[in-house]
Amino acid sequence: MTTDSSQDGRRGRRVRTRLVLIVVGVIMVAAVALSVLAFVLVSRSLRAEVLDRAVEEARFTVGVLGEERLGDIVVPGDIEASGLAEDLRRRGIDAYVDLGGTDDYVSGLDVPAGPDIVSAETHELLAQGNVAAEWVGVRGVQYLVVAARRPPDGPDFYLFTPVDDVESALAQLRVVLIGASLVLVMVGSVAGWRAANQAGSLADTIDELTAARDRERRFVGDVSHELRTPVTALVHEAAELASGIERLPPEQRRVVELLDGDVRRLRDLVEELLELSRLDASGDTAELDLRDFEVARFLHSVVAQRLPDATMQVPAVLTVRTDRRRLERIVANLADNARVHAEGRDVTVRAELVGSKLVVEVADRGPGVLPEQLDRMFDRFSKGDAARAGAGSGLGLAIAREHARVLQASVSARNREGGGLAVQVRVPVTVVTDL
Repeated sequence: MTTDSSQDGRRGRRVRTRLVLIVVGVIMVAAVALSVLAFVLVSRSLRAEVLDRAVEEARFTVGVLGEERLGDIVVPGDIEASGLAEDLRRRGIDAYVDLGGTDDYVSGLDVPAGPDIVSAETHELLAQGNVAAEWVGVRGVQYLVVAARRPPDGPDFYLFTPVDDVESALAQLRVVLIGASLVLVMVGSVAGWRAANQAGSLADTIDELTAARDRERRFVGDVSHELRTPVTALVHEAAELASGIERLPPEQRRVVELLDGDVRRLRDLVEELLELSRLDASGDTAELDLRDFEVARFLHSVVAQRLPDATMQVPAVLTVRTDRRRLERIVANLADNARVHAEGRDVTVRAELVGSKLVVEVADRGPGVLPEQLDRMFDRFSKGDAARAGAGSGLGLAIAREHARVLQASVSARNREGGGLAVQVRVPVTVVTDL
């Protein structure tokens, strides 16, 4: 018992640890993915906005103002004299104008030489008359450089837009997203730990219930096995008393009859408990003994022993393959149920092949069952409502359901129109002969 408890405790801890790791992992992946996605989207949006504005300003400055204010030949002083330099300063744009000689125009001392810092691709686009833009870093300062040539032959303008504010904003956004991700992971970890505790407690409860059920089943099996021998002896002793019942006084005969009947019912109960314990022990590993048999002969043989007056509606010639012994136990229990609860009333046993399943139904004209109790009919020790209470143990239909489970079959019950109950089993079979 101590070993089982320690194992159950370790299982609960494993469940908790596994769930915490899963929850934290999922939250971390989600947080990182959302943060990266948010950063990429915002970064692209900001850079695209800065780029579009810089390109439009470059086109206006070079294509419109440069064409209007500058002559065909431009010297450094023309940029200041035309007012073009003042316009650029008001918009916060530094400029480097390549005049094609040794003396170019530079708007400030910190402005780098545009032709020297841009890539060959930018030079190629510029030579083709296109406006080219490039992100560059010079001496720790980030610039967006837009290069444009005044048509048709120049000069070439390199307009520098500082983007340190954009990079600073993106850096702050990066810090905020990292912080938010950490907070989300922490909150998720706490929530995951609480959920894991609940799941671990649930796992411990399930383990305890499973262990209790297994102990209960072992106890029932052990008790049934121990009772089998003395109950068998009681049956023989009661039978000996019953064999000489004619020699007993009338008042003692009734006692012997009751004793004989009660002992036989006790024996049947012990046998049914033993059968259930064997079914529980086999679980889903029970082996099937598949055999070919004729359905009509099989059903007549099983039903004749229990319901000799039953009406039979079975196929004339139908041979199938399944576990004959288990199907016999199912049909026998359905027939016993009808015999006990509908004694002296009409009972019909019907069989038919529906697709790949053999459907066997035992229908009686007894009192039936309350609709809300139909689903509980196959529970152990269930005797339905008072209308169907009788001498049964309440285990017959439970045994039928367990055998059906092993056969991968299904059992169900319904109330019949006009009164009575119909219990049906649908068993997967292999059809051997169907004429």
